Amino acid sequence: MTHSTAPATPTADNIGSPQWAQALELFLGQMLEVLEGEGQAGFSAAALARWSELCCRRMQETGSATPGVIAQLRAIASRVAA
Repeated sequence: MTHSTAPATPTADNIGSPQWAQALELFLGQMLEVLEGEGQAGFSAAALARWSELCCRRMQETGSATPGVIAQLRAIASRVAA
């Protein structure tokens, strides 16, 4: 089984959906992990993007999040890092 790695584009239909809300919660948790691990001086959009993508790949491998949640998470990370 393959999953798309392209970020989903948030729309009025999916922003606020349960998948979007779960992805947002995961993303905020990832931000905290980077802040705690790197400290405020080491925090950057690039560091967060790397960590978020690593988490997405791991969630795909383990099946710990649905493909829809992972797509929403990638979309949030992409928009924040842009």
